[in-house]
Amino acid sequence: MDLLYFLRILYRRKWLIIALSGLAAIAAFAFLFNKKPVFESLAQYSTGFTAEKVRLTDGTTEADLNGAEVKFNNVIETFKSPQVVGMISYKLMLHDLQHPENAYHKLTVKETGSSFYRSMNRDSLILKLQKKVTKNELLSSDNEDDRKTLEYLKFYQYDYFNLLKNLVISRVERTDYLDILYSSEHPELSATVVNAMGDEFLNYYRTLNGRRAEENATRIKDAMDAQQNKVDTLNQKLIAEKTRQGTVDATSAATSAMETVKSLESSLAEEKSKYNEHFNRIAYLKDKLNTLQAGGTTVTTTNNDEVIRLTNKKNDLVAELARKGNNDAALLQQINDIRSEIILKSKSGSSVAKATENIDAVKNSINEETALMNAASTTIDQYNASIRKYTGITNSNPGSDIKIGILQNTSDMESKQLANLKDKYSQVQGLMRDDPTSNFIQTRVGQPAVEPESKKIFVKMALAGISVFFLAAVFFIFVEIFDSSVKTPAIFSKQSKLKIANILNKVDLKKTPVTEMVVQDNEGKKFLQQAVFKNNIRKLRYELLNSGKQVFLFTSTQKKSGKTTSIEALATSLLLSKKKVLIIDLNFTNNSLTQNLNADVFIQDLTNINYNAPLTKITGSTLYDDLKIIGCREGNITPSEALYNVDMAALLEGFKKEFDFILIEGASLNYYADSKELIQYAQGVFTVFAADASISQVDTDSMKFIADLREKNHGVILNKVFTENINS
Repeated sequence: MDLLYFLRILYRRKWLIIALSGLAAIAAFAFLFNKKPVFESLAQYSTGFTAEKVRLTDGTTEADLNGAEVKFNNVIETFKSPQVVGMISYKLMLHDLQHPENAYHKLTVKETGSSFYRSMNRDSLILKLQKKVTKNELLSSDNEDDRKTLEYLKFYQYDYFNLLKNLVISRVERTDYLDILYSSEHPELSATVVNAMGDEFLNYYRTLNGRRAEENATRIKDAMDAQQNKVDTLNQKLIAEKTRQGTVDATSAATSAMETVKSLESSLAEEKSKYNEHFNRIAYLKDKLNTLQAGGTTVTTTNNDEVIRLTNKKNDLVAELARKGNNDAALLQQINDIRSEIILKSKSGSSVAKATENIDAVKNSINEETALMNAASTTIDQYNASIRKYTGITNSNPGSDIKIGILQNTSDMESKQLANLKDKYSQVQGLMRDDPTSNFIQTRVGQPAVEPESKKIFVKMALAGISVFFLAAVFFIFVEIFDSSVKTPAIFSKQSKLKIANILNKVDLKKTPVTEMVVQDNEGKKFLQQAVFKNNIRKLRYELLNSGKQVFLFTSTQKKSGKTTSIEALATSLLLSKKKVLIIDLNFTNNSLTQNLNADVFIQDLTNINYNAPLTKITGSTLYDDLKIIGCREGNITPSEALYNVDMAALLEGFKKEFDFILIEGASLNYYADSKELIQYAQGVFTVFAADASISQVDTDSMKFIADLREKNHGVILNKVFTENINS
């Protein structure tokens, strides 16, 4: 489908589109004309967000634009929160209740006369709202009394949703300012709302930030106290150990030999740790290899139990590592191995290819760990020999000094962590002292509007009409795109692969019967479609006149495709060429031809026919002398059942001597076998297909049957094509 096709679609529906656009414009006018005047007020705040700087890697600073954008969004959402809007709604309600003569919202006579208004206790409602405002609390929908108050707020149009729908909060583009705009039917109400928004926001925002900072400070204070206790305990153990050795400074009393042995012992312990690490890892990897080679036969429940067991073991090792000061390499390695095994157990459903890769990786790891373990064993032997050598030189005991060193290192690490917690606590306390909204400044106070906002009736009418115009155009185009009917000859040829014998445009047959349309010779734009239809029938008549055949069967794949219309029009056109035509209606399921031409002879009544005598006596007359018809009675029968006593071949041979053309109508191929039974008697077959129908699989099968008729197949008459689509 090209652009011109879509334009033709819109042109065909131009009056409907124009009518819809006009209705939209009229509706907009009626709505705006009756709409009450609206007054707007605007307040503006400076936030200070864009003044905050961040330090870059090169030492320079610049505005934190990304952080500022997030803060702007957070502030806007806080402005719209039920806490902020709710407090304003309570204050507005209190104003109207306490000052009814200056109320922002004037109730109508109908509203004041309602039973709901009369049931309202003004004094108790004022006390409740004052209490909520004082305590800065919201009404709860779970409380029956609060629900009643919420209903009164809605009655006065001061509920959350009514206020929010007229409220617009936005950032002024590329600035540090926020605009708060409110529209209402009362100028004082609009000004009150935009000015109160800032105060309520500041109260709520400060309370919210203070609560968050206080919760963080409490959590950090608890962690800091726990860390302080841990540091104090370690310091007491260190002092006790030094006192037990009889000197506060154990390092100064150590000899050179002692220092050497201590160093060697430390290195030896490290190598033994490495040896044990490699040894344990080899054992683990071998178990892992056996598990992988076993093909994962363990059931899912076993894997889950194993994962739980390994998780508990990992937690125990993590706790032990914490007690040793997080500096035990062997424990760290074991924890990492157990984590890997947990992941492996959790992924028991991996593919065979993945398992093979894991087995190879484990084997490589075993070889690497074996080499490392052997190297560690050699190093251990060397350290043992050196220790024996230096131990013979000194009788001093290095164990106490090593213990003191370990305690000292652990104490230093815990003290450093304590210092970090103290810094965080100081920062949180600083935030609690600082006001995060200190940079919020109201730079513009909302003023009551002197005049209502312009309704801009004609502009909005034009926008409404144009919008509906384009929406309607898009709608009809989409309807056409998703319409599966063939619509145009090009689409039909592409989908059916059949030859099109003729194209008949869609005409209105309600006012003018098709026979009169062919006979009359009207001119002018009013009769353009009729003229095109008549010329297309003439093209079809030309094909019959030059075919050298007399008997033609008109069939279709679907019902109501236009067989009757095509036969009536073609027969009338042949009469204009001074031809004698016989119409035989054999569509027993829908005898429209019989009814339209008032046939008085029915083929079911033809018995004892003398095929050698003139057969015109057994045909029915019509309004035209040279047009005869043999009708049929409707019924659920086929031609072979209805004409069992008629020699159809002999009958047609007799008619061919007296008529120039014999036009036969058969039932649709998709539903009945009638046309298939009649094809043997016809010299040519025309298939009528409606352009407003779609081609289904059943249609395709029927068309294939027609195509197989070869020389009998005279092609498809594509009916009901819009005049502008004939050449598409």
